[in-house]
Amino acid sequence: MNRFLKSLFLIPFVASALPMAASGTNPESYITSDPFETMVRLGRFSETSPIYQMPAGSASGGYISMATTSGDAIIYPLGYNKTSAPSSYFTIVSKETSLLIAGESFDLNATLTVDPSSYTITAYTDWDRNGVYEEVTQKAQINASTRSFVQPITIPETATIGKTRVRVRIESSTPATADASISGRIYDFVVYVMEATERTDCFISVTSNNNDWGTALIETQPNDAGRYEKGSQVTVKALINEDSETEIEFKGWQEGGEIVSKDLVYTFTVSKSTSLVALFQAAVPELATPQVSTAEEPIWYQIMNAHTNEARKERYIAYDTNINSTYTKALRVEKPADQSDKFLWRLEDAGNDRVYIVHKGTGMSISGQKILEKEYFTLSANGNQFVIAPSGNANGSYSIKYEGDDSYLLNAQEGTWGVVLYNAGIGTGSGWYFYKVPIKTPTAIDEAQQVAPKGRLYDGHLTLTGLDGRNRVRVFSLTGQLLGDFLTTETTFEGDLRYAERFILIAIESATGNHTTLKLIDSKL
Repeated sequence: MNRFLKSLFLIPFVASALPMAASGTNPESYITSDPFETMVRLGRFSETSPIYQMPAGSASGGYISMATTSGDAIIYPLGYNKTSAPSSYFTIVSKETSLLIAGESFDLNATLTVDPSSYTITAYTDWDRNGVYEEVTQKAQINASTRSFVQPITIPETATIGKTRVRVRIESSTPATADASISGRIYDFVVYVMEATERTDCFISVTSNNNDWGTALIETQPNDAGRYEKGSQVTVKALINEDSETEIEFKGWQEGGEIVSKDLVYTFTVSKSTSLVALFQAAVPELATPQVSTAEEPIWYQIMNAHTNEARKERYIAYDTNINSTYTKALRVEKPADQSDKFLWRLEDAGNDRVYIVHKGTGMSISGQKILEKEYFTLSANGNQFVIAPSGNANGSYSIKYEGDDSYLLNAQEGTWGVVLYNAGIGTGSGWYFYKVPIKTPTAIDEAQQVAPKGRLYDGHLTLTGLDGRNRVRVFSLTGQLLGDFLTTETTFEGDLRYAERFILIAIESATGNHTTLKLIDSKL
């Protein structure tokens, strides 16, 4: 074991406050067995901290829903997860952070709520901690299909140890500087840098492309540093979320842009630091003839506009009360679609060949006044009645007629992306396709299960209730590192994790082989 590893895991934890460190301080003065304490000590390495400017601007577009770090530089990975839009265009991410090694490289992996290919993504770093950002020359690698990007970053060996930031700007045009005003999003990720060292082990991380569809985890135990020796064997595992209402398929393990295995359980030999993504996919909706259905036996559709214009095509009716500069109406047409409730609709029989268009997420129906182009439709408890009939266009689309009137057709309005009535565009702007979404039919076991496991996380202490019989409970970080492995025999369980983590994934495996996954956020951190 090299000097770095010995010092990292053999030095006892010291809880008392430390004096400010001198510039020549060696690693033994700040490295502890607790990565959080190590970062606290690194944060004290200078009597002054760099001051960063907050650019002027406003929020627009989507936001980062998940971000992780991976690569040779990682001692402790970032695990950032956000289920709603930040309140400001400028976000400092400091509760979730990374511990890094100077002289190594890492990737910042981020998932957005929108397709990032229409945005400019620019990264900046301040490795000398003087408060002045320098642009990262390597460009972000964008994947439109997964709404994600990977930003490669190299830390120079001469980087000043201590606390610094990595800035990421997401906007529609290229910024002049890191501090230029913005219409978009700015993220300042707080990171901590340690001295350069020689290593014989590697950092392995796994993530899921969609935590609602499945979970990625590392089966093999790491060394004391949370890493894996070169030449060793590592096994990773993908768990499909059996609680999902949608049929889920596992497509494979992706490294970079390449599928390296299509097996749920994948074993490989470590030769370098690696980040693997478990690719899950919901069953693909199929173009169908629209049919009425009931709440008890629903048929759910994604409803896509038939327009062929580049800006307007492949937009789906959605309902989302989160308003932004792109979508100013709750009922709107968005792209791309997913199989979440906001995009799902069923047709309820209203009599006389008319239907109500009912939203899955709210149970309400599309409604509005009979006014052309000026009235933006929304949802209400009662809703309006529509006639859905073939448009007559060769493209096979359908017209959605307000109260059966051929001159009042449901339409997607360009620019506002609101839903209005129009008196033209049959088959294109006022034409629609209905895609039937496969929804998993509950089994008798599912229907009989009355109590689902629930959890609470506070300062690294985990509490579970609603367990059924003997279970194996494993807890993982957002990047797949094992935080706890427990056997339970009661309906409730309490235990402490290896260290506190703000966001965790829990895999519960029963004695009968059933899997349940939970996601929790630490309520203290």
